[in-house]
Amino acid sequence: MPLVKIDSQEVEIGKNETVFNAAKRVGIDIPFYCYHPGLKIVASCRMCLVDMVGAPKLVPACSTTVPELPEAKKIEGKFDAVIFTDNEKVKTARRAVLEFLLLNHPIDCPICDKAGECKLQDYSFEHGNDASRFVEIKRVPQKKDLGPSIFLYTSRCIMCSRCVRFTEEISGTEELKVTYRGWHAEIDVAPEKPLNNKMMGNVVDLCPVGCLIDKHERFEGRVWNFVHTDSICPGCSKGCNTTLDTMKHQKLNLEELVDQVYRIRPRENMTVNQWWICDDGRYHLETDKKKTRIMVPHVKQGSKLAEVSWAEALSVSLQKIKAVSTKEVALIGSPYASNEENYLLGKLARLLGTGLDVSKPIYGDTQTFKTDKNPYPFTIESEKAPNYRGAKTTLSLTDSQLDKTIADKKVVIMLGSHNVELKSKPETLIVIGSFEDAVTAQADVLLPAALFTETSGTYTNKDGAVQKFNRAINALGESKAIWQILVELASGLGQSWYYENVGDVAKEMIENVNAYKTLELDKLYPQFSTLNEQMVV
Repeated sequence: MPLVKIDSQEVEIGKNETVFNAAKRVGIDIPFYCYHPGLKIVASCRMCLVDMVGAPKLVPACSTTVPELPEAKKIEGKFDAVIFTDNEKVKTARRAVLEFLLLNHPIDCPICDKAGECKLQDYSFEHGNDASRFVEIKRVPQKKDLGPSIFLYTSRCIMCSRCVRFTEEISGTEELKVTYRGWHAEIDVAPEKPLNNKMMGNVVDLCPVGCLIDKHERFEGRVWNFVHTDSICPGCSKGCNTTLDTMKHQKLNLEELVDQVYRIRPRENMTVNQWWICDDGRYHLETDKKKTRIMVPHVKQGSKLAEVSWAEALSVSLQKIKAVSTKEVALIGSPYASNEENYLLGKLARLLGTGLDVSKPIYGDTQTFKTDKNPYPFTIESEKAPNYRGAKTTLSLTDSQLDKTIADKKVVIMLGSHNVELKSKPETLIVIGSFEDAVTAQADVLLPAALFTETSGTYTNKDGAVQKFNRAINALGESKAIWQILVELASGLGQSWYYENVGDVAKEMIENVNAYKTLELDKLYPQFSTLNEQMVV
């Protein structure tokens, strides 16, 4: 294996490994714009130029590999290459590249949504000149509307072509092109073909400057005010890893802006979603905003549901449950609830001796994005729920037999309804859910549940991967995490449960569910949010 000296560090480099990756392995950051590990290397931006001893000119680190030299030709007696990433030749080249990129750039950072996470801004500060020599009038091409979700601010573009390569190599939809050449080169959509596919939001993440802007996020917040929370997309059974961006709690008259998620971005996980998410997941919360959220407990009074306190709603629920035999009660888990929530529901059902089942998820279309250039096809799964496999595992069920389970029951408690069709309504239907729908309209008691952004837990995806998601914002209205509601119901039914936080539930679940006994608790739950989720029963 070739031995390379990068600056002062010695590193063995793989046969086809690039200098860029070898440097990264030993902690040397080389600036770049056009490079992305999921896209074809084009080495066009020239920002990653490094000085390789013996080479006639600077070479791009992102595309340069190092062959093993014969013993007689090794440099300093043992190296196959000696590379400098930060000497004066390299620094001069970087300054020149940045000066070129800024020739026509509007430098409108104060109004650019990318400011604060812009590579042009960062590298200009770290590697650029402290003044511009350009005194001519700048070229100002017009902003373009590329499709339903994306604006292109043409004047900010540095022609890295990441967005074009994404539509060619990953989505395979080929809407984006480079038109014209040289000074006049611009990104544009193909004639009669707007940027409109279910992966299009990824081009905004790929853009290293503020050229591509998501219409859903434009002018919504400054990135330095954001807090980033690791999460899992609940849109389908794929379980894509995501990051939720929310507003910091701070004394800047921004308190009214907290407790909402401003954007959802992909988080790299090579075994699940690589670097991408689909737009169904990216705009999942936009879809939720069109639904009516259940903010407070309700109890049916006459023919209508009326708002009541938590104490009254729980009291009515307990009265209904205690008024019948436990054999006449059924508890129904949910493919949309976490493993921990379904586990507690199953535990309560077994302790009381009630019926137990799980509702089926909603199914939709499957869509796979695959091209000859993409070794990792991306599939949007047809099962539109994040945790059907996990719910069945924690409840020890093989499949849903909902209608059969509730057919002879007088009291049914459901975790979420999600428009499940009930062929017959029980005497008392208690729904623990987040949104109004056809089943909540039939409910006798409604208990408002927190969304996945408002609580913590784990989902098990279609391949059996157990992945954690963390609370990003406080629960809206009087909503509570489902596991907390179940603990309160269990307490009213004579069960002495005590969990300080959802991590305690997870620990017990791992001990008692055979399929999860091999999970490593410390790795799975190192950063569970517990604020406002602690409770004593």
